[in-house]
Amino acid sequence: MWISQQITAAQNRKTAAEVAEVTGAAVMQGEREYRGIPFLGPWGIAYLPPNTAKTVVVGTGSRNACIGAVTQEKGIAPGELLLFSSGGASIYLKNNGDVVINGQVFAAQKEG
Repeated sequence: MWISQQITAAQNRKTAAEVAEVTGAAVMQGEREYRGIPFLGPWGIAYLPPNTAKTVVVGTGSRNACIGAVTQEKGIAPGELLLFSSGGASIYLKNNGDVVINGQVFAAQKEG
């Protein structure tokens, strides 16, 4: 009896977070399949990860949510920000104040 209770309890435990792979439009596969869950991020930024992207799914108490995607190393320094799309568009905010949009550098304005 004790063993069956332990097995049942282990099956009912939810992990706090899971890496899941995108397999379709807003569909992710991890230990189980996730459909129709919200994508959370900073206000004003909307995203939908492409197929095969690795996402992070967490339980929020009432339901699951995707809190972001795992990205490959992009060669940016601490404090910098890179926005990019799977089609190749990018906006890179550099620590020196430069803004790079699709490879075109907009140098920071010098004061004085």
